[in-house]
Amino acid sequence: MKSLVIGSTSAVGKAVACALSRYGQVKLAGRRDADIAFDLSSQTPSNSDERFDVVVLAAADFGGNQPDDLIRAELVNSVGTLAACRLAEQCGARHFILLSSRWACHQATDPYFGIYSLSKRHAEEVASLYCQARGMALSVLRISQVYDSGEQCRSHQPLLYAIADKAQAGQTVELYGSNDARRNYLHLSDFAEVCARLAEQGITGLYNCGHPETPRLSEIAEAAYQAFGKPVDVRFLAEKNDIPDLPPFDCAHELFERIGFIPRIDIRRGFELMRAHRENLS
Repeated sequence: MKSLVIGSTSAVGKAVACALSRYGQVKLAGRRDADIAFDLSSQTPSNSDERFDVVVLAAADFGGNQPDDLIRAELVNSVGTLAACRLAEQCGARHFILLSSRWACHQATDPYFGIYSLSKRHAEEVASLYCQARGMALSVLRISQVYDSGEQCRSHQPLLYAIADKAQAGQTVELYGSNDARRNYLHLSDFAEVCARLAEQGITGLYNCGHPETPRLSEIAEAAYQAFGKPVDVRFLAEKNDIPDLPPFDCAHELFERIGFIPRIDIRRGFELMRAHRENLS
């Protein structure tokens, strides 16, 4: 199986490419540090004539609140997905895999809804339209919040890494409000394994891809203190606004059964791996 991963500078893209490599040759496409030059924000077709069996789209724009942010996110995430589908067809791929997000199922009334949610939903819709019309198999993975031991995902998961920093230093983890919100964090290596197995087995469809456990923030903080060997010290700041719960996110247990793999790195083990990485750097 020969695979192309779009997202040459993406932490997720590089991890998925590494996992796919055990099934055959893998190449990266993107604007920088790529085997194949490809820009999601450009409507110019790639001039590559290489053939691939599977194409994975692992790049995205996370948007913002300003007009330019809205336009860029919609252009990259929605129109860029169409361009990626066209590249897959051009490469003779039989299977297109879109790495989407749990935010794609959020509604306008949900916390943190914004252009990222909307444009990722549009990405799913246009990929479905294109692949159905062109006879290409499609898989969509709605990923929960992804983190890693090497902290490449820090910018996207600031709360999780801030908890790790506080726990390592033996400082108090202060949680805003009095709501002990739940979060679903998925370790990057577990996600890469799920994606690689799905690609190798040719499984299609739309799946929620997260960890089977959805702990509360206080439980996440306790796991961090335990992993770093420090006394638990968590305090809620009731005078602050609550951290809201996210909409329910039911994992695709049927997918895990089909691929023979269930995400195995729980939040405590994730912090232990993070601690080990930091100790190796010191």
